[in-house]
Amino acid sequence: MSELPLGEKVSQPKRRDTSVLYPIPRKTYPVTIYGYDLWRSYELSWLNDKGKPQAGILEVVYPVQSRCIVESKSLKLYLSGLSYERFSMAAALENTIREDLEHLLVPEWISVHIIGQENFPQMICLPHPEGICLDTLDSNIDTYQKDPNLLSCEPGLLDEALYSDLLKTNCPITGQPDWASVAIRYRGKTIDHESLMKYLCSYRDHEGFAEEVCEQIFIDLMERCSPDMLSVRCFYTRRGGIDINPLRRTQPIGPDDIDRARLIRQ
Repeated sequence: MSELPLGEKVSQPKRRDTSVLYPIPRKTYPVTIYGYDLWRSYELSWLNDKGKPQAGILEVVYPVQSRCIVESKSLKLYLSGLSYERFSMAAALENTIREDLEHLLVPEWISVHIIGQENFPQMICLPHPEGICLDTLDSNIDTYQKDPNLLSCEPGLLDEALYSDLLKTNCPITGQPDWASVAIRYRGKTIDHESLMKYLCSYRDHEGFAEEVCEQIFIDLMERCSPDMLSVRCFYTRRGGIDINPLRRTQPIGPDDIDRARLIRQ
């Protein structure tokens, strides 16, 4: 395994090189969390038996029960090295990527799928998540450091879906900005919409990996509002040709329950 490549000039691999992959141990939390991380790489390429370049979109999904997450720049380097390798068919490349990531992440399960050019038009693309948009609220925002105390609940029980396109966080190593939409569905005490929007905007100067940000939103909502059911999904836009889509929820989920929808900004 290589040193963490973030923020450093790194030579481009010319062949498959698993040593560039860098695992980040998952954090542990005081509450039970289910869900998965869905990654898409839009810059996947490899060679066929005749040496002709091929193109596709790689989709990788693995659960929160994996031992580690993979650092995004290291994954980009690894995939770039595969662009010099020959594979008889896409399925052979899928198997190679699956084996390499299984060894790195140690997941309970992992889904690796290459979407070929002929299937690009079939990819689901939504203008926005389901639910009520919080971003239309005309509120004064003055807190840009994560503050769960901004969250508040109102009397009464509700089952509703909410979303915002205003989430911005920063890479904890390089400080580069990451942009995302957040989709929240809950059942329980009514979450005050304005307080939720202010809370999400308070992440603007927060440093954290996409997966950990999604988990922190989930945990803060659980601790502050105690919903009977909660689902938090973040749709991060592409950086380095990769978008990251963590889902965290209160109910167990398996490989047959993956929602592969993506948003227009992705």
